[in-house]
Amino acid sequence: MYTRDEDVLEIIEYFKPNILMGSPYRLMQLAFFIEKKSKKEIKFEKIYFACESLDEIKQNYFKRIFNCSIYIGFYGSAETGVFACQSPKYSSTKIYLYPKQLVHIEIINSKIIVTNLIRKRNQLIRFDTGDLGRLISNDQNDKYGLIEVFRSERLIMIGTDTLSKSDIEETMKQIDLIEWQVIIDYVSNTKNEQILLLFRYVKSKLVSNDILEKNIRNYLQKFFDKSFTNLSEKLILQFESIQFHDLIRDKTSNKLLKIIDKRS
Repeated sequence: MYTRDEDVLEIIEYFKPNILMGSPYRLMQLAFFIEKKSKKEIKFEKIYFACESLDEIKQNYFKRIFNCSIYIGFYGSAETGVFACQSPKYSSTKIYLYPKQLVHIEIINSKIIVTNLIRKRNQLIRFDTGDLGRLISNDQNDKYGLIEVFRSERLIMIGTDTLSKSDIEETMKQIDLIEWQVIIDYVSNTKNEQILLLFRYVKSKLVSNDILEKNIRNYLQKFFDKSFTNLSEKLILQFESIQFHDLIRDKTSNKLLKIIDKRS
């Protein structure tokens, strides 16, 4: 159930909680509201987040608005559920703890393979999460293991070429943006089935759209063997500067959809 920012702020000011939890998108929406509407100091000891990564730009913004510098993430998927989380020691890292009695994790060619050890119905055995990572050695008798998640290996097909989700995420990390999302679709009214990559972004500073778009092109180019000029017959890049509330979210979970492939 969606709660209005006004109501959330009223609850915070009345109960004065010391922990804030939510997706980075929802937390950012609340932070914008508090910055505009509240003159009182808001302070949290920890922020728990899930659904998506929390980049450095958002961390710095939350530190200023929420006066908090400990960010604890949860890791999992729709298929596995949540099976790992961070501790204050691993705040703002890619290292997670997981209970060995809950899941068995294997690393095969850097791929994270998960087996659920307690699910009796619809058992999940050796599931490929689509992410790359490594196990970190610790005491074998410890109840918890350590895993470092590098990046996603999920691929986006563009003609005979592929672009991974991590390629796009790596590109967008280099750009000073509050938020972004990419829409992939076929270009209408074309015979060659040209593919459109539409980059939608929310700027964090007064930087010209031309400079942002040029930087995105330059960073993205390194993942292609051919220049964008030679790719223009099958790939078109477009850019759209939007407001934060214009980002597309999942209608059920309200989760921000970072990469939307409309071709299927």
